[in-house]
Amino acid sequence: MVSRGTPGFLSGILLIVSVALLVGLVVAGGIFMLTRHNGQAWALQSAERVIAEQAETQTRLFEDIRIDHEAADSVLMQRFASLEGIDVDRAFNRLFPLRDDGTRRSAPEFFDGYRTDGGAFVEGMGAFIQRGEGLSEAEKRLLIAAFQTVHEFGAGMRGRVDNFYFFTPGNSLVIYAPTRDDRLEFYRETAPADFDLQALEFAAMMRPENNGPGVMACTGLENVVYQRGGPAVSSACGSPVRSRGEHLGAFGNSIYLHTWLTQAVLEAQEGTTSFVLDANGDVIAHQSLMTLDTLTPEAISAANAEVDAADIRSTIAADGRDHGALIHNGQVVSFVQIDAPGWYYVNVRPATAIVARALRFSALAGVIAALMILIGAFGLAATALRLRTHAARAMAGLFEDAQGDEEPALR
Repeated sequence: MVSRGTPGFLSGILLIVSVALLVGLVVAGGIFMLTRHNGQAWALQSAERVIAEQAETQTRLFEDIRIDHEAADSVLMQRFASLEGIDVDRAFNRLFPLRDDGTRRSAPEFFDGYRTDGGAFVEGMGAFIQRGEGLSEAEKRLLIAAFQTVHEFGAGMRGRVDNFYFFTPGNSLVIYAPTRDDRLEFYRETAPADFDLQALEFAAMMRPENNGPGVMACTGLENVVYQRGGPAVSSACGSPVRSRGEHLGAFGNSIYLHTWLTQAVLEAQEGTTSFVLDANGDVIAHQSLMTLDTLTPEAISAANAEVDAADIRSTIAADGRDHGALIHNGQVVSFVQIDAPGWYYVNVRPATAIVARALRFSALAGVIAALMILIGAFGLAATALRLRTHAARAMAGLFEDAQGDEEPALR
């Protein structure tokens, strides 16, 4: 019988422990590979689901804006047609008084609040018409119709966006923005007479040569043309207005970095970096841009570099989907395209959580496997020892019985 202090016993213990550790490591490795693979699939599905929920609000906003632009276009054309054959000079002069600098601006009461003879209440309106004299009757009818349409639809969009406007290729602008801190004073009062709307990127995007299909389009981030009061950085989204092949102007909304774009970024889960890429692949919303009062190329470049925007944008383009999730440079990148402006809403989260989760499961599985081997081995050894003891006792008893039977014969 091998005692617990003999070399054979110690060798057996060492063999059992070694086998248990080996099996534990093999099980842990297998579980790690399986858990990491399944964890990666789970992480991608979870990230895709989360960003789809987050992007729903942003997507709905732009889709609603596009629908409103289309409806406003239709109403504008109806009102423009209804004014044909009517002497519009009185209404035009009432809405847009001539100024000493040769421009026309909206009357002050149309921003402060004015009730018409018919009981309708008008507020929050501003206008700038660069060429105060020499406008054709059709141009006057268009601007009167635009004033009515912009106020009606702007009020209807309030709560989603805080402004709505219409501008023409002749540098005329009619805008609704009742809550803006600057009270539209730039357009109503201080804009220089030679202020050129057509020099803005947004106006260029609306022209037929740059937007043949006449679809809604949005700029990247821009500093707004006024600086006193209100946010300084925004993106403009607009839809061209055309009739019988003629470009009449465009409806538009400005979306400010400090409002909607901030909310889009702040919706990210803890541990996740969230940002928006514009159609050119530049960051249009990111935490580093939230506190800017004035946008600079350096700030955009720094934000692009921080999130590796160019590489992520090319990876998304190569993926080919308009929404999804993928592993990129050790990160879980989930994305969804916001159709109307062609932007991408992106969430980035380190993939280390997947590895950590896999390690926890594999370590637990390895320990359990090793313990089971040890418990099983020592259990078998104990059972075998008990059986051996019982067998030895049984054999001893048989031997004694045999000796007792033979004694009489020997006598």
